[in-house]
Amino acid sequence: MKLHFLSLGIASIAAFALFLAAPVFASSTYPFTLRGVVDIQAPTKSVVYVTVTNGSAKALAEVQGQNIGYSIGTAKIYKITNMGKKLVSWKQIKMDDEVVMKGNRVGTTFKVSELVINDRSFDLVGKVTDINTDVKTINVNVIHSTYREKGIKSTEITLKYTGDTACKRLGSDVACSTVDALHQVVRAKGSVTGENQVYTLTNFWDNYK
Repeated sequence: MKLHFLSLGIASIAAFALFLAAPVFASSTYPFTLRGVVDIQAPTKSVVYVTVTNGSAKALAEVQGQNIGYSIGTAKIYKITNMGKKLVSWKQIKMDDEVVMKGNRVGTTFKVSELVINDRSFDLVGKVTDINTDVKTINVNVIHSTYREKGIKSTEITLKYTGDTACKRLGSDVACSTVDALHQVVRAKGSVTGENQVYTLTNFWDNYK
């Protein structure tokens, strides 16, 4: 009998220790705001898969750098356009889109109440600091940008040109590979893709006046 009670006592202690060791957030509920990029898996009507890069501290500690599914079944979906914030269908969410999500974590589920698709187009002016024709990149020190100016102004970023990029110099069409790194002022337009912020050019003006 004593042995039986001793076994129960040990089992109870082990169960209590296991309870204490369990993560506090396993069933917690709290509000969150998160920003990241839609990747790995295509979104559905009920779930969007996002690799989070920034957000509120408590949620960020759990999900930063991970691609997980966020529940959007009851969320309002918006898209930032030139006309402002517009209500759209979940079908407007595309791979490589940058999104900002607000909602509540309920149990182990991140339930989104509002998802905003950010405009990742850019129109910037800067000075050329380097060019690499092997990998088709032009480095520019940013003077002004319509995209994340606070974060990239006065810093060097890498622009990637392709065979579809329209490059001009003083009104004439030129090959993008002929751009020199002479700290001349240039203008660049295009869009940003991916989690690593790849600036892909659609238009480029060398010696911009």
